[in-house]
Amino acid sequence: MFSSLRSTMLMPRDKEFSAKLIKLALPMALQQLLMTSLFIFDTIFVGGLGDAYLAAVGQAGNITMLMWCGYYAVSGASAIFAAQYWGKSKDIVGVRKAFTASLLFGGIVAVVFFSIAFFFRDYAMMILSPNENVRAIGSTYLSIVCFAYPVWAVSSMFASILRSIGNTRLPMITSVISVGINIILDSLFVTGNFGFPRWGVRAAAASTVIGSVIELILLITVSRKQRLPFSMHRRDFVKPEKALARQFVRAVIPMAAKDQLWAAGVTVYSISFASLGEAASAAFCTYNTLGEFMNVFFIGVAGAGGIIIGHVLGAGEIDKAKAYASRLLRIVFLAGLLLCPIFLLLRDVMVLPFPNLSDEAISYTKEALLMMSFIIWAKSINFTNMNGILRSGGETLGAAAIDVGMLWLIGVPLTVVAGMVLGLPFWQVFAMTCLEEIAKTVVGILRVRKYTWAKTLV
Repeated sequence: MFSSLRSTMLMPRDKEFSAKLIKLALPMALQQLLMTSLFIFDTIFVGGLGDAYLAAVGQAGNITMLMWCGYYAVSGASAIFAAQYWGKSKDIVGVRKAFTASLLFGGIVAVVFFSIAFFFRDYAMMILSPNENVRAIGSTYLSIVCFAYPVWAVSSMFASILRSIGNTRLPMITSVISVGINIILDSLFVTGNFGFPRWGVRAAAASTVIGSVIELILLITVSRKQRLPFSMHRRDFVKPEKALARQFVRAVIPMAAKDQLWAAGVTVYSISFASLGEAASAAFCTYNTLGEFMNVFFIGVAGAGGIIIGHVLGAGEIDKAKAYASRLLRIVFLAGLLLCPIFLLLRDVMVLPFPNLSDEAISYTKEALLMMSFIIWAKSINFTNMNGILRSGGETLGAAAIDVGMLWLIGVPLTVVAGMVLGLPFWQVFAMTCLEEIAKTVVGILRVRKYTWAKTLV
Protein backbone atom coordinates (compact mmCIF):
# COMPACT_ATOMS: atom_id res chain seq x y z
CA MET A 1 0.00 0.00 0.00
CA PHE A 2 2.64 2.50 1.08
CA SER A 3 4.78 1.83 -1.99
CA SER A 4 1.74 2.70 -4.09
CA LEU A 5 1.30 5.93 -2.20
CA ARG A 6 5.02 6.72 -2.54
CA SER A 7 4.84 6.23 -6.29
CA THR A 8 2.09 8.80 -6.59
CA MET A 9 4.26 11.40 -4.88
CA LEU A 10 6.89 11.08 -7.61
CA MET A 11 4.46 11.93 -10.41
CA PRO A 12 4.99 15.18 -12.32
CA ARG A 13 2.62 18.03 -11.70
CA ASP A 14 -0.44 18.28 -13.90
CA LYS A 15 -1.66 21.87 -13.93
CA GLU A 16 -4.78 20.97 -15.95
CA PHE A 17 -5.86 18.38 -13.40
CA SER A 18 -5.10 20.60 -10.41
CA ALA A 19 -7.03 23.53 -11.89
CA LYS A 20 -10.07 21.39 -12.67
CA LEU A 21 -9.95 19.75 -9.26
CA ILE A 22 -9.93 23.08 -7.44
CA LYS A 23 -12.66 24.52 -9.67
CA LEU A 24 -15.00 21.58 -9.00
CA ALA A 25 -13.99 20.58 -5.49
CA LEU A 26 -14.34 23.96 -3.77
CA PRO A 27 -18.03 24.53 -4.66
CA MET A 28 -18.82 20.85 -3.96
CA ALA A 29 -17.06 21.00 -0.59
CA LEU A 30 -18.84 24.25 0.22
CA GLN A 31 -22.20 22.71 -0.67
CA GLN A 32 -21.41 19.68 1.48
CA LEU A 33 -20.40 22.05 4.27
CA LEU A 34 -23.73 23.81 3.93
CA MET A 35 -25.64 20.52 4.03
CA THR A 36 -23.61 19.48 7.07
CA SER A 37 -24.22 22.86 8.66
CA LEU A 38 -27.94 22.25 8.25
CA PHE A 39 -27.73 19.18 10.48
CA ILE A 40 -25.20 20.83 12.81
CA PHE A 41 -27.50 23.78 13.45
CA ASP A 42 -30.48 21.46 13.93
CA THR A 43 -28.37 19.54 16.45
CA ILE A 44 -27.26 22.74 18.20
CA PHE A 45 -30.77 24.14 18.55
CA VAL A 46 -32.34 20.82 19.51
CA GLY A 47 -29.45 20.17 21.91
CA GLY A 48 -30.61 23.24 23.80
CA LEU A 49 -33.68 21.24 24.79
CA GLY A 50 -31.61 18.54 26.54
CA ASP A 51 -29.82 15.20 25.99
CA ALA A 52 -33.07 13.30 25.39
CA TYR A 53 -34.07 15.60 22.52
CA LEU A 54 -30.63 15.43 20.96
CA ALA A 55 -30.55 11.65 21.25
CA ALA A 56 -34.07 11.43 19.77
CA VAL A 57 -33.29 13.54 16.70
CA GLY A 58 -30.02 11.66 16.26
CA GLN A 59 -31.70 8.25 16.44
CA ALA A 60 -34.56 9.35 14.16
CA GLY A 61 -31.92 10.65 11.81
CA ASN A 62 -30.85 7.06 11.17
CA ILE A 63 -33.99 6.67 9.05
CA THR A 64 -33.09 9.78 7.10
CA MET A 65 -29.52 8.52 6.75
CA LEU A 66 -30.76 5.23 5.28
CA MET A 67 -32.87 7.19 2.81
CA TRP A 68 -29.96 9.44 1.84
CA CYS A 69 -27.84 6.38 1.22
CA GLY A 70 -30.43 5.32 -1.36
CA TYR A 71 -30.32 8.78 -2.95
CA TYR A 72 -26.52 8.77 -3.00
CA ALA A 73 -26.56 5.43 -4.80
CA VAL A 74 -28.96 6.68 -7.47
CA SER A 75 -27.30 10.08 -7.88
CA GLY A 76 -23.89 8.36 -7.90
CA ALA A 77 -25.00 6.12 -10.77
CA SER A 78 -26.41 9.07 -12.70
CA ALA A 79 -23.16 10.97 -12.13
CA ILE A 80 -21.13 8.08 -13.59
CA PHE A 81 -23.07 8.10 -16.85
CA ALA A 82 -23.64 11.86 -17.04
CA ALA A 83 -19.90 12.55 -16.58
CA GLN A 84 -18.93 10.06 -19.27
CA TYR A 85 -21.66 11.29 -21.62
CA TRP A 86 -20.43 14.86 -21.10
CA GLY A 87 -16.83 13.77 -21.69
CA LYS A 88 -17.99 12.14 -24.93
CA SER A 89 -18.38 15.34 -26.98
CA LYS A 90 -20.98 16.79 -24.58
CA ASP A 91 -23.70 14.26 -25.39
CA ILE A 92 -26.74 16.28 -24.23
CA VAL A 93 -29.27 13.58 -25.05
CA GLY A 94 -27.32 11.05 -22.99
CA VAL A 95 -27.14 13.43 -20.02
CA ARG A 96 -30.89 14.00 -20.21
CA LYS A 97 -31.60 10.28 -20.22
CA ALA A 98 -29.30 9.75 -17.23
CA PHE A 99 -31.25 12.44 -15.38
CA THR A 100 -34.58 10.80 -16.20
CA ALA A 101 -33.34 7.43 -14.99
CA SER A 102 -32.18 9.00 -11.72
CA LEU A 103 -35.61 10.54 -11.12
CA LEU A 104 -37.36 7.21 -11.68
CA PHE A 105 -35.13 5.29 -9.25
CA GLY A 106 -34.97 8.18 -6.78
CA GLY A 107 -38.76 8.31 -6.70
CA ILE A 108 -38.90 4.65 -5.67
CA VAL A 109 -36.49 5.31 -2.78
CA ALA A 110 -38.55 8.33 -1.66
CA VAL A 111 -41.82 6.35 -1.56
CA VAL A 112 -40.27 3.53 0.48
CA PHE A 113 -38.72 5.72 3.16
CA PHE A 114 -41.60 8.18 3.38
CA SER A 115 -43.86 5.21 4.12
CA ILE A 116 -41.50 3.95 6.85
CA ALA A 117 -41.04 7.37 8.47
CA PHE A 118 -44.73 8.38 8.36
CA PHE A 119 -46.71 5.17 8.79
CA PHE A 120 -44.30 3.01 10.80
CA ARG A 121 -42.34 5.64 12.73
CA ASP A 122 -43.31 4.30 16.17
CA TYR A 123 -42.07 0.82 15.31
CA ALA A 124 -38.86 2.27 13.85
CA MET A 125 -38.14 4.24 17.03
CA MET A 126 -38.79 1.15 19.17
CA ILE A 127 -35.93 -0.52 17.32
CA LEU A 128 -33.63 2.49 17.50
CA SER A 129 -33.90 3.39 21.18
CA PRO A 130 -34.72 1.62 24.48
CA ASN A 131 -35.71 4.94 26.09
CA GLU A 132 -39.46 5.66 25.97
CA ASN A 133 -39.02 9.44 26.11
CA VAL A 134 -36.47 9.39 23.28
CA ARG A 135 -38.80 7.21 21.18
CA ALA A 136 -41.73 9.60 21.59
CA ILE A 137 -39.70 12.68 20.64
CA GLY A 138 -38.10 10.93 17.68
CA SER A 139 -41.48 9.76 16.38
CA THR A 140 -42.78 13.34 16.45
CA TYR A 141 -39.74 14.54 14.53
CA LEU A 142 -40.09 11.83 11.85
CA SER A 143 -43.79 12.56 11.29
CA ILE A 144 -42.86 16.01 9.95
CA VAL A 145 -39.38 15.74 8.45
CA CYS A 146 -40.45 12.82 6.21
CA PHE A 147 -42.26 15.34 3.96
CA ALA A 148 -38.81 16.55 2.89
CA TYR A 149 -37.91 13.07 1.59
CA PRO A 150 -39.56 13.32 -1.88
CA VAL A 151 -38.26 16.88 -2.22
CA TRP A 152 -34.72 15.75 -1.55
CA ALA A 153 -35.12 12.95 -4.11
CA VAL A 154 -35.61 15.45 -6.93
CA SER A 155 -33.18 18.13 -5.73
CA SER A 156 -30.34 15.66 -5.14
CA MET A 157 -30.70 14.32 -8.70
CA PHE A 158 -30.70 17.84 -10.10
CA ALA A 159 -27.55 18.69 -8.17
CA SER A 160 -25.78 15.47 -9.18
CA ILE A 161 -26.33 16.03 -12.89
CA LEU A 162 -25.34 19.68 -12.65
CA ARG A 163 -22.06 18.78 -10.94
CA SER A 164 -21.38 16.05 -13.51
CA ILE A 165 -21.42 18.56 -16.34
CA GLY A 166 -19.24 20.98 -14.40
CA ASN A 167 -21.95 23.31 -13.07
CA THR A 168 -21.21 23.33 -9.34
CA ARG A 169 -22.27 26.93 -8.75
CA LEU A 170 -26.06 26.57 -8.95
CA PRO A 171 -26.37 23.70 -6.41
CA MET A 172 -24.06 25.63 -4.08
CA ILE A 173 -26.12 28.83 -4.26
CA THR A 174 -29.43 27.07 -3.69
CA SER A 175 -27.93 25.21 -0.72
CA VAL A 176 -26.81 28.53 0.80
CA ILE A 177 -30.37 29.84 0.59
CA SER A 178 -31.88 26.62 1.97
CA VAL A 179 -29.50 26.48 4.94
CA GLY A 180 -30.02 30.18 5.66
CA ILE A 181 -33.79 29.75 5.82
CA ASN A 182 -33.45 26.69 8.04
CA ILE A 183 -31.12 28.47 10.49
CA ILE A 184 -33.41 31.49 10.77
CA LEU A 185 -36.49 29.36 11.43
CA ASP A 186 -34.63 27.12 13.90
CA SER A 187 -33.30 30.10 15.85
CA LEU A 188 -36.82 31.54 16.20
CA PHE A 189 -39.06 28.55 16.80
CA VAL A 190 -37.08 25.62 18.25
CA THR A 191 -36.27 27.21 21.61
CA GLY A 192 -38.63 30.21 21.30
CA ASN A 193 -36.08 33.01 21.04
CA PHE A 194 -37.09 36.69 20.74
CA GLY A 195 -40.60 36.03 22.02
CA PHE A 196 -41.53 33.51 19.30
CA PRO A 197 -43.43 30.35 20.24
CA ARG A 198 -41.34 27.38 21.41
CA TRP A 199 -42.22 24.47 19.11
CA GLY A 200 -39.21 22.26 19.84
CA VAL A 201 -38.43 19.35 17.50
CA ARG A 202 -41.54 20.11 15.43
CA ALA A 203 -39.98 23.43 14.44
CA ALA A 204 -36.64 21.77 13.63
CA ALA A 205 -38.36 19.29 11.32
CA ALA A 206 -40.64 21.88 9.71
CA SER A 207 -37.71 24.25 9.09
CA THR A 208 -35.90 21.50 7.22
CA VAL A 209 -38.94 20.83 5.04
CA ILE A 210 -39.50 24.51 4.21
CA GLY A 211 -35.85 25.13 3.34
CA SER A 212 -35.77 22.03 1.13
CA VAL A 213 -38.89 23.02 -0.80
CA ILE A 214 -37.52 26.48 -1.53
CA GLU A 215 -34.20 24.95 -2.68
CA LEU A 216 -35.99 22.66 -5.15
CA ILE A 217 -38.14 25.48 -6.53
CA LEU A 218 -35.01 27.53 -7.20
CA LEU A 219 -33.22 24.61 -8.87
CA ILE A 220 -36.14 23.93 -11.22
CA THR A 221 -36.75 27.61 -12.00
CA VAL A 222 -33.15 28.46 -12.82
CA SER A 223 -32.57 25.23 -14.75
CA ARG A 224 -35.59 25.88 -16.98
CA LYS A 225 -34.59 29.51 -17.49
CA GLN A 226 -31.03 28.58 -18.49
CA ARG A 227 -32.20 25.67 -20.67
CA LEU A 228 -29.79 23.25 -19.04
CA PRO A 229 -29.23 19.94 -20.90
CA PHE A 230 -31.21 17.65 -18.63
CA SER A 231 -34.69 19.01 -19.11
CA MET A 232 -37.29 16.28 -18.75
CA HIS A 233 -38.99 14.73 -21.77
CA ARG A 234 -42.20 12.76 -21.30
CA ARG A 235 -41.08 10.06 -23.73
CA ASP A 236 -38.02 9.32 -21.57
CA PHE A 237 -40.33 8.36 -18.71
CA VAL A 238 -42.81 6.43 -20.85
CA LYS A 239 -40.22 4.54 -22.92
CA PRO A 240 -36.81 4.70 -21.20
CA GLU A 241 -33.83 3.48 -23.19
CA LYS A 242 -33.42 -0.22 -22.32
CA ALA A 243 -29.64 -0.38 -22.73
CA LEU A 244 -29.09 2.61 -20.44
CA ALA A 245 -31.66 1.28 -17.96
CA ARG A 246 -29.81 -2.04 -17.71
CA GLN A 247 -26.45 -0.31 -17.22
CA PHE A 248 -28.02 2.04 -14.68
CA VAL A 249 -29.46 -0.87 -12.71
CA ARG A 250 -26.11 -2.68 -12.74
CA ALA A 251 -24.47 0.45 -11.30
CA VAL A 252 -27.23 1.33 -8.83
CA ILE A 253 -27.80 -2.06 -7.21
CA PRO A 254 -24.28 -2.50 -5.75
CA MET A 255 -24.19 1.15 -4.69
CA ALA A 256 -27.64 1.00 -3.13
CA ALA A 257 -26.88 -2.28 -1.38
CA LYS A 258 -23.57 -0.92 -0.16
CA ASP A 259 -25.02 2.35 1.10
CA GLN A 260 -27.97 0.65 2.81
CA LEU A 261 -25.75 -1.94 4.45
CA TRP A 262 -23.34 0.81 5.48
CA ALA A 263 -26.18 2.85 6.98
CA ALA A 264 -27.51 -0.26 8.71
CA GLY A 265 -24.05 -0.83 10.16
CA VAL A 266 -23.88 2.75 11.46
CA THR A 267 -27.35 2.22 12.93
CA VAL A 268 -26.01 -0.84 14.78
CA TYR A 269 -23.19 1.37 16.03
CA SER A 270 -25.78 3.85 17.26
CA ILE A 271 -27.78 1.15 19.05
CA SER A 272 -24.59 -0.17 20.67
CA PHE A 273 -23.79 3.27 22.08
CA ALA A 274 -27.41 3.76 23.16
CA SER A 275 -27.00 0.64 25.31
CA LEU A 276 -24.32 2.55 27.28
CA GLY A 277 -26.79 5.24 28.32
CA GLU A 278 -28.38 8.51 27.24
CA ALA A 279 -25.13 10.49 27.46
CA ALA A 280 -23.22 8.00 25.31
CA SER A 281 -26.03 8.01 22.73
CA ALA A 282 -26.08 11.83 22.63
CA ALA A 283 -22.27 11.88 22.32
CA PHE A 284 -22.25 9.47 19.38
CA CYS A 285 -24.95 11.53 17.62
CA THR A 286 -22.97 14.71 18.26
CA TYR A 287 -19.80 13.09 16.95
CA ASN A 288 -21.60 11.93 13.79
CA THR A 289 -22.69 15.50 13.16
CA LEU A 290 -19.17 16.83 13.70
CA GLY A 291 -17.74 13.93 11.73
CA GLU A 292 -19.70 15.06 8.69
CA PHE A 293 -18.02 18.43 9.05
CA MET A 294 -14.63 16.71 9.17
CA ASN A 295 -15.43 14.84 5.95
CA VAL A 296 -16.50 17.89 3.94
CA PHE A 297 -13.16 18.44 2.23
CA PHE A 298 -12.72 14.81 1.26
CA ILE A 299 -16.26 14.47 -0.08
CA GLY A 300 -15.68 17.51 -2.29
CA VAL A 301 -12.30 16.30 -3.56
CA ALA A 302 -13.50 12.71 -4.12
CA GLY A 303 -16.59 13.88 -5.99
CA ALA A 304 -14.65 16.36 -8.12
CA GLY A 305 -11.90 13.84 -8.84
CA GLY A 306 -14.47 11.23 -9.86
CA ILE A 307 -16.10 13.67 -12.29
CA ILE A 308 -12.77 14.62 -13.89
CA ILE A 309 -11.70 10.99 -14.23
CA GLY A 310 -15.16 10.15 -15.62
CA HIS A 311 -14.77 12.85 -18.27
CA VAL A 312 -11.42 11.50 -19.53
CA LEU A 313 -12.74 7.92 -19.42
CA GLY A 314 -15.69 9.03 -21.55
CA ALA A 315 -13.21 10.55 -23.99
CA GLY A 316 -11.34 7.23 -24.14
CA GLU A 317 -8.15 8.53 -22.44
CA ILE A 318 -7.52 5.52 -20.19
CA ASP A 319 -3.86 6.22 -19.37
CA LYS A 320 -4.70 9.78 -18.44
CA ALA A 321 -7.44 8.52 -16.12
CA LYS A 322 -4.95 6.23 -14.35
CA ALA A 323 -2.51 9.12 -13.90
CA TYR A 324 -5.26 11.36 -12.53
CA ALA A 325 -6.30 8.66 -10.05
CA SER A 326 -2.74 8.35 -8.72
CA ARG A 327 -2.38 12.10 -8.39
CA LEU A 328 -5.74 12.32 -6.60
CA LEU A 329 -4.63 9.75 -4.03
CA ARG A 330 -1.45 11.70 -3.43
CA ILE A 331 -3.39 14.89 -2.74
CA VAL A 332 -5.87 13.38 -0.27
CA PHE A 333 -3.19 11.37 1.56
CA LEU A 334 -1.07 14.45 2.21
CA ALA A 335 -4.14 16.53 3.12
CA GLY A 336 -5.26 13.86 5.57
CA LEU A 337 -1.86 13.87 7.29
CA LEU A 338 -2.03 17.67 7.63
CA LEU A 339 -5.50 17.54 9.16
CA CYS A 340 -4.55 15.04 11.87
CA PRO A 341 -2.83 17.58 14.19
CA ILE A 342 -5.40 20.25 13.34
CA PHE A 343 -8.36 18.20 14.55
CA LEU A 344 -6.29 16.93 17.47
CA LEU A 345 -5.83 20.49 18.70
CA LEU A 346 -9.34 21.69 17.89
CA ARG A 347 -11.39 18.96 19.57
CA ASP A 348 -12.13 21.15 22.61
CA VAL A 349 -13.29 23.96 20.33
CA MET A 350 -15.51 21.69 18.23
CA VAL A 351 -17.78 20.86 21.18
CA LEU A 352 -18.37 24.52 22.11
CA PRO A 353 -21.53 24.81 19.97
CA PHE A 354 -23.16 22.23 22.28
CA PRO A 355 -23.15 23.94 25.71
CA ASN A 356 -26.37 22.27 26.82
CA LEU A 357 -25.00 18.75 26.56
CA SER A 358 -24.26 17.09 29.86
CA ASP A 359 -20.65 17.07 31.05
CA GLU A 360 -20.58 13.31 30.52
CA ALA A 361 -21.79 13.60 26.91
CA ILE A 362 -19.23 16.33 26.16
CA SER A 363 -16.44 14.20 27.63
CA TYR A 364 -17.46 11.23 25.46
CA THR A 365 -17.60 13.41 22.35
CA LYS A 366 -14.06 14.66 22.98
CA GLU A 367 -12.85 11.08 23.33
CA ALA A 368 -14.34 10.19 19.95
CA LEU A 369 -12.81 13.25 18.26
CA LEU A 370 -9.41 12.45 19.78
CA MET A 371 -9.34 8.96 18.33
CA MET A 372 -10.69 10.04 14.96
CA SER A 373 -7.98 12.69 14.59
CA PHE A 374 -5.38 9.91 14.39
CA ILE A 375 -7.05 8.08 11.49
CA ILE A 376 -8.51 10.90 9.41
CA TRP A 377 -5.81 10.27 6.79
CA ALA A 378 -7.31 6.80 6.30
CA LYS A 379 -10.82 8.20 5.95
CA SER A 380 -9.55 10.62 3.30
CA ILE A 381 -8.14 7.77 1.20
CA ASN A 382 -11.28 5.67 1.66
CA PHE A 383 -13.61 8.45 0.56
CA THR A 384 -11.52 8.99 -2.55
CA ASN A 385 -11.27 5.32 -3.47
CA MET A 386 -14.90 4.36 -2.88
CA ASN A 387 -16.72 7.52 -3.95
CA GLY A 388 -14.34 8.89 -6.55
CA ILE A 389 -11.94 6.59 -8.39
CA LEU A 390 -13.74 3.25 -8.40
CA ARG A 391 -17.13 4.79 -9.17
CA SER A 392 -15.78 6.88 -12.06
CA GLY A 393 -15.39 3.74 -14.16
CA GLY A 394 -18.55 2.09 -12.93
CA GLU A 395 -16.82 -0.40 -10.60
CA THR A 396 -19.51 -0.04 -7.99
CA LEU A 397 -19.54 -3.70 -7.00
CA GLY A 398 -15.88 -3.70 -5.95
CA ALA A 399 -16.34 -0.48 -3.99
CA ALA A 400 -19.42 -1.91 -2.29
CA ALA A 401 -17.66 -5.14 -1.35
CA ILE A 402 -14.77 -3.29 0.28
CA ASP A 403 -16.83 -0.63 2.05
CA VAL A 404 -19.48 -2.97 3.42
CA GLY A 405 -17.19 -5.94 3.94
CA MET A 406 -14.84 -4.12 6.30
CA LEU A 407 -17.77 -2.57 8.17
CA TRP A 408 -19.66 -5.81 8.81
CA LEU A 409 -16.70 -8.16 9.15
CA ILE A 410 -14.65 -5.95 11.46
CA GLY A 411 -16.40 -2.82 12.74
CA VAL A 412 -19.90 -4.07 13.58
CA PRO A 413 -19.04 -7.35 15.37
CA LEU A 414 -16.32 -5.74 17.48
CA THR A 415 -18.51 -2.76 18.42
CA VAL A 416 -21.50 -4.94 19.35
CA VAL A 417 -19.37 -7.19 21.53
CA ALA A 418 -17.62 -4.24 23.18
CA GLY A 419 -20.78 -2.20 23.79
CA MET A 420 -23.80 -4.48 24.10
CA VAL A 421 -22.11 -7.65 25.41
CA LEU A 422 -19.16 -6.48 27.52
CA GLY A 423 -20.37 -2.95 28.33
CA LEU A 424 -16.89 -1.48 27.97
CA PRO A 425 -16.21 2.26 28.46
CA PHE A 426 -17.23 4.63 25.68
CA TRP A 427 -13.75 5.19 24.27
CA GLN A 428 -13.02 1.48 24.01
CA VAL A 429 -16.29 0.86 22.16
CA PHE A 430 -15.56 3.75 19.80
CA ALA A 431 -12.07 2.41 19.13
CA MET A 432 -13.67 -0.70 17.65
CA THR A 433 -15.44 1.44 15.03
CA CYS A 434 -12.08 2.91 13.97
CA LEU A 435 -10.49 -0.40 13.06
CA GLU A 436 -12.61 -0.78 9.92
CA GLU A 437 -11.07 2.38 8.40
CA ILE A 438 -7.53 1.00 8.59
CA ALA A 439 -8.53 -2.32 7.01
CA LYS A 440 -10.53 -0.53 4.32
CA THR A 441 -7.54 1.63 3.39
CA VAL A 442 -5.27 -1.34 2.73
CA VAL A 443 -7.81 -3.27 0.67
CA GLY A 444 -9.00 -0.16 -1.21
CA ILE A 445 -5.50 0.85 -2.34
CA LEU A 446 -4.82 -2.64 -3.65
CA ARG A 447 -8.11 -2.60 -5.57
CA VAL A 448 -7.47 0.77 -7.20
CA ARG A 449 -3.98 -0.31 -8.29
CA LYS A 450 -5.46 -3.19 -10.30
CA TYR A 451 -7.03 -0.57 -12.66
CA THR A 452 -10.07 -2.73 -13.41
CA TRP A 453 -12.16 0.44 -13.02
CA ALA A 454 -10.34 2.23 -15.88
CA LYS A 455 -12.87 1.64 -18.67
CA THR A 456 -15.33 3.50 -20.89
CA LEU A 457 -19.05 2.83 -20.32
CA VAL A 458 -20.77 4.95 -22.99
